[in-house]
Amino acid sequence: MQLRSGNPAAAAESFRSALEHNPLAADAWLGFHAVGQLQDRAVEAMYGQAQDFGALRRKLQTPLSSRFQIGGYVNFRLETDRDLWLARAAKLLDDGLLEQAWNMLSHAVLDCDETRFVCARYAFLKRDWPLLLTFAEGIRNSFLRDESQLYVAAGLIAQGVSHEALNVLRPLPQALGDNAGFLGEVAYLRGRAYEELDRAEEALKHFQTAFRYSPGLGDVAQRAQALTPPTAPAPVPAPVPAQAAPTVREQRGNSSGGTLSDEERSRLLDEAMAELDGMVGLAPVKRQVRSLSAQLRMAAVRRSQGLTAAPAPQHLVFAGPPGTGKTTVARIVGSVFAGLGLLERGHVVEVQRVDLVGQHLGETAIKTSQAIDRALDGVLFIDEAYALSNTGYSGGDAFGKEALQVLLKRAEDDRHRLVVVLAGYPDEIAELLSTNPGLASRFNTRVDFPAYAADDLVLIAESFLEAQGDSLTEEAANALRVSCDLAVTRDLIDRLGNGRFARELVRKAAAARDLRVFDRIGHSGVPSPDEVTTLHLGDVMDAYQELTGSIAPRPAAAPED
Repeated sequence: MQLRSGNPAAAAESFRSALEHNPLAADAWLGFHAVGQLQDRAVEAMYGQAQDFGALRRKLQTPLSSRFQIGGYVNFRLETDRDLWLARAAKLLDDGLLEQAWNMLSHAVLDCDETRFVCARYAFLKRDWPLLLTFAEGIRNSFLRDESQLYVAAGLIAQGVSHEALNVLRPLPQALGDNAGFLGEVAYLRGRAYEELDRAEEALKHFQTAFRYSPGLGDVAQRAQALTPPTAPAPVPAPVPAQAAPTVREQRGNSSGGTLSDEERSRLLDEAMAELDGMVGLAPVKRQVRSLSAQLRMAAVRRSQGLTAAPAPQHLVFAGPPGTGKTTVARIVGSVFAGLGLLERGHVVEVQRVDLVGQHLGETAIKTSQAIDRALDGVLFIDEAYALSNTGYSGGDAFGKEALQVLLKRAEDDRHRLVVVLAGYPDEIAELLSTNPGLASRFNTRVDFPAYAADDLVLIAESFLEAQGDSLTEEAANALRVSCDLAVTRDLIDRLGNGRFARELVRKAAAARDLRVFDRIGHSGVPSPDEVTTLHLGDVMDAYQELTGSIAPRPAAAPED
């Protein structure tokens, strides 16, 4: 075919001839789109004849595809009916036709990252911040996640939630690090967040970075000039609240070294096991962590008695959906290793791809080594570890491969001073290990974190309520149980974040309660203690609807042939 042989002009002429013969030939319009001609018109024409999209290609047994801009910085293939639907929705958003776009998107099943992303982009353009957070939450593709998290950060800044905006921006970019425009927008939003926090000097630094990458971005040229920090009287320091005596882990986290005494090690182990026991649900995880602790302890006893001991598990895989306690259990494991004298401190350093992978040749090895150095005598927890082997890169992911090579070498060389935990979704983690035999051999102890059952979610929510001093009416308590059961039975719980869903459900129900009480008493009224601490049926139902209203139940899997 002329297009594949590198002759787009001749290919365009062939597609033009096909359209002269049949102006409604959807696949001929796809060819026009592929050669970069009349792309907006081509999308409309293909969508108008969607029932014939692919028919000519199948008849002629000729593969043909194109690519379209699904967002500001990410393009996607255009080959299937679903791709065409996405391209049409993206074009409507590009044209500012938000209501027409929503007519398409409101019926969408959120069964893929691309659909979630287009919906998130709609919510961003519509400035519907709660809807944006809902759609963006489940996006896992690193390219789409980068851009969607940029939207989330902008939405948080627009609402004055600047600290959380900085948290969202912290890991960016993960996949779009070679795009100057994206880097400019990330730096600009960091500057806006710091500006909102009255940290003018830090804001200026980020505005100037944004100007370097993207000098034509909005008002960045003006903001990159020296900012005069606001002058205001120093606030009166708030009284320091009374605190409980620090745990051994807290004491270790605030110190830089020193050897634990036997008493401290024993206390650290007790604290770790108590925290493990106090976690809701996760019976298989608790059993595995106890088994690991027993293995380590018995190996130490054998060595002290002059007996040979099998090598103890050192580096671990934590596989499971978000919100199931992986980070918490990593801290517990660090305490176990420190309590048994296998690590000096047992602290946890949590990183993602962006903390390990650089943007220039040679930078990755330095960043990865620095992260490992911070974790020495403790635990290096690599969240979404599968992002280090991104198969979506053209020509392979050289930087991610370099990070893994450094990690493997240091994990072996520093095995007596370091525990590495690879964490993430089960399938993606399994794929990562299958691509690198060195990883599979060193990370051969796997802890599987199951999604929470409905009863566990209720317990998490109730414990959160108790900590806030709130209570439920009988009807609200039943609504809480029903909400948790629906989230599980409708297969929404992983996308809602498991334990995070339970906590957010309670938070949003409390917010609905506060609004209900305020609407009743107004500015001048004074509610009773019961009114400001009791959640009603409607509060819980409103909270559940806000969290799940835009998420369609996951469709049943089609039977295999």
